[in-house]
Amino acid sequence: MLDVSGFSRMMAQDEAGTLNQVLAQQQTLIAPAIRSHGGRIVKLMGDGVLALFPSVISAVEAAAQIQADAARTRHLQLRIGINLGEVLIAQGDVFGDEVNIAARLESLAQPGGVALSASAYDQVRNRIPYDFEDFGLHEVKNIPDPVQVYVLGEELTSLPSLRRSTQPPRPPAPAPRAGLRPAVLLLAGCLGAVTAVAGIWGWQQAGRQGSAAAPVPGQPAAAAFEGSPVIAVLPFTADTLLPETARVLSQDVIRSLAAAGGVRIIAPSSTRAAAGLLPGEAAALLGAEFVVTGHLPGTLQQGVRLEILQAAAGSGGGAGAKPLSILPPQPQPVAAVLAPKLADSVIRYFGKPLPPLSPPDVPDGAVLQLSSARSLSEQGNQGAAQQALRRALQMAPDWPEAQVLAALWHLDMLTGAVAGLPDRAAEAAQMAGGLPPQPGVLQLRALAAQFSGRSDEALQLAEQLAAAYPNDAQGQLLRAWLLHLAGQGGGAQKVLEHVRQLDPLPQPMALTVQAALHLAAGQDTEAAAAAAEAIALEPAAQQALVLHCASLAALGSFDEAAAACARLKGAPLTLDQAAAAFPYSAAAPRRALRTGLSLAGLAGRP
Repeated sequence: MLDVSGFSRMMAQDEAGTLNQVLAQQQTLIAPAIRSHGGRIVKLMGDGVLALFPSVISAVEAAAQIQADAARTRHLQLRIGINLGEVLIAQGDVFGDEVNIAARLESLAQPGGVALSASAYDQVRNRIPYDFEDFGLHEVKNIPDPVQVYVLGEELTSLPSLRRSTQPPRPPAPAPRAGLRPAVLLLAGCLGAVTAVAGIWGWQQAGRQGSAAAPVPGQPAAAAFEGSPVIAVLPFTADTLLPETARVLSQDVIRSLAAAGGVRIIAPSSTRAAAGLLPGEAAALLGAEFVVTGHLPGTLQQGVRLEILQAAAGSGGGAGAKPLSILPPQPQPVAAVLAPKLADSVIRYFGKPLPPLSPPDVPDGAVLQLSSARSLSEQGNQGAAQQALRRALQMAPDWPEAQVLAALWHLDMLTGAVAGLPDRAAEAAQMAGGLPPQPGVLQLRALAAQFSGRSDEALQLAEQLAAAYPNDAQGQLLRAWLLHLAGQGGGAQKVLEHVRQLDPLPQPMALTVQAALHLAAGQDTEAAAAAAEAIALEPAAQQALVLHCASLAALGSFDEAAAACARLKGAPLTLDQAAAAFPYSAAAPRRALRTGLSLAGLAGRP
């Protein structure tokens, strides 16, 4: 069971900010750790998460990763409790005394630590080179006998890997008889209740594989998919590779599907939040009709086992999904061809068009370094991400994908200083000069044209990008922004609604564009709210801070507006410097922004 320390107090002080932190931590830190250690999330409960694990060792490993990542990234402090026992599973939920005990254990753990029941402790005793403290017997509500508790504090985050190979061999467990409840391990903690279930995971997987055996592997079913099916490629899992490598590979598959026609592909920025969820739950979260899961049993070259499932109609909570087909792993000679081949397999199943893909001829080491760079960037470790990207470019200096990523990071539209955006846009476009017109290259060329005053050329490039890559959410968002800068608010709003279909979970840049549209329309309250939501997701979002400053000032909240402007990089900025991030070709929206910035007290003519 997992829970957030001091959640009620933080909610009283800042309800919206706390909820945003809780959701972000559940999606980016807790869920991936649970899934990477063989667990699955049963449900989210406000500041709690309920999850199931195959063993106590798996639960402790997940707890160690969660606590270490929370400490490293300065997330909300967590408490974790682990129990082992039997539970009743019904309608996608877990019931029984063991769940109640896990919740009680969580409340006894210290922030950053873990508490185990005696039954769970017996499974890890003498297998961890640290001593748990005997915390004595504790009464548990509605449980007749007191529970023996063992605790371990922040030392948990420095535990070595507890691979199951270190455990003494055990005789095989007897097959479960009808009517028996599988053994359950419950892990609870301070930002949501995480329940680790021993035995239930393997039992459920066996049942699921049995139900999926009927479809013919890889058989196309084009006739069944008329219209534009909505497909989510969920984060992949792996047996031996790092979880981050598998997750980034799934995102590469999504990027390879950007040019697919006749389908809607959910963007990777949203699918990341589905890590650890059951396919039906992920479909409900993302608004997908079909989900694609993938598992890597070995190396990248050994391929990925894909499973295609259809979300169950009328499932309400979204827990159900019907298996349609299993695509067995197809070995590939080099890692670089894997994502395009997987994308081709997915789109072939749905009978939809995908232009021919040309996999790059780059060494496997460069592929792994680029994957590491993307993963580290997502975790907020930009310094290490840049180093990994440089290593990728050293191994494959002519690799367009790596060159484009370097240019996009140099531009940094999200958190880069607003005053330097025009120069960085020109430099980034120059870095990508001569590269083939893939989505990132077209984005950079369009931005460079807009910042240099060539708005017609910029919009033409954005239209070309949107037509060639209809499932590239970032390209569609760029088109919406350029339409706004040209004073075409209605068209921009329409495109932005399409972006939300591709990327259904809130994203800082989409919220920033929405805030700009509200401000241009004189909807200052709505503009301030959208900008605030973007800042809650990314506190360093510079354009959102500019819009927050201008909209608050337009509402007469001058002190709050000044505080927003003071958070801009390089502050205090002049009005011209702050407005540099918005190269308007239309007079009306430019006037609205500059008026707000002038009211906020920035020096310069409105």
